[in-house]
Amino acid sequence: MAGMMPSTPRVLLVANPTAQSGRNAERIARAGQLLDAAGLRHTLLPTLPSGGTIGAVRDALSRGDWSMVVAMGGDGTFSEVARGLHASGRAEQVPLGMLPTGTANDQGKSFGLSSDPADLARNVKVLSAGHETRLDAGRLTALDAHGSVVTEALFFDSAGWGLSPRVLALRNEDRRAIEQMPVVREVFRDHLVYAGALMRTFAASYVEDDRFAARVETEEGVQRWEELSDLVVKGTRIYGGMWVVDPTSRHDDGLFEVVPFAGRRDWLSKAMVHLEPTGALSSALEGVGVTHSRGVRAGHITLRFDTRAGALPLAAQIDGEEFPATAEARIEVLPRVLRLVVPAGA
Repeated sequence: MAGMMPSTPRVLLVANPTAQSGRNAERIARAGQLLDAAGLRHTLLPTLPSGGTIGAVRDALSRGDWSMVVAMGGDGTFSEVARGLHASGRAEQVPLGMLPTGTANDQGKSFGLSSDPADLARNVKVLSAGHETRLDAGRLTALDAHGSVVTEALFFDSAGWGLSPRVLALRNEDRRAIEQMPVVREVFRDHLVYAGALMRTFAASYVEDDRFAARVETEEGVQRWEELSDLVVKGTRIYGGMWVVDPTSRHDDGLFEVVPFAGRRDWLSKAMVHLEPTGALSSALEGVGVTHSRGVRAGHITLRFDTRAGALPLAAQIDGEEFPATAEARIEVLPRVLRLVVPAGA
């Protein structure tokens, strides 16, 4: 549906002018021009480090009479803006829009929005049209081995444990190192940095034990998965920039998908199957004995993790950002908590 806006819409544009060695400032300025030309009078709110964007968005939305808040950036920026909107208490009054610029862009791609600079004008037209859907959120509570709460956070795209978060952590280390080398950082942009971290982590898994077990409790019952390399809880359709982990998933059904990856073979075969949506490859692989671990779909999820002695410490992420890996995680899906501006029919 198309959302109702005031006669002179005021848009809070949240973006990082210092990203990409400052070059993102030009893209933000262009976005501002396009918004103003579309009749969406904008105010820029620069992102803040160390999670400070959440509070800044909360405070700005609590004070002003805004018709929309727009997250311009990657999945991490989207998540922080969404959390700030939710914390402001104005999620029913203020819709959330997207101008994706990130590497993976899971959120944008899940709704048909490209992060290519050439598509910026199209994405602004989507905001101007004002078609809306609803978006579920996940409330993740991390607990230690004694059952004490370590931390709690909302997420909107995915939470994960295992190999993929380890890739993310290594990518972040490499990115910080490369940012100190002006010539190198011009050559190795985000996709290459991520690819390098992926290959190094995957190669290391052949000589280092990174496997773990998880006890999963949902409305459907209790099961235990052994020998996992990855465990993903997914709210929207696209994962890792291109995978469709469950073609039947919905972003507004009050359920998240819990997807296990039982070792490297399962990880690679699922990657191939998820990139080929017709189902033919999945049938072909099963015909030669390559089957996949099956996940579950639920609104309340409790995960308890076990790692073997000598194994690598478990790593975790939410919405593409590093997160504490604890002995237990409880996830409650909050149905349809945000109004999200998307292309018509998304």
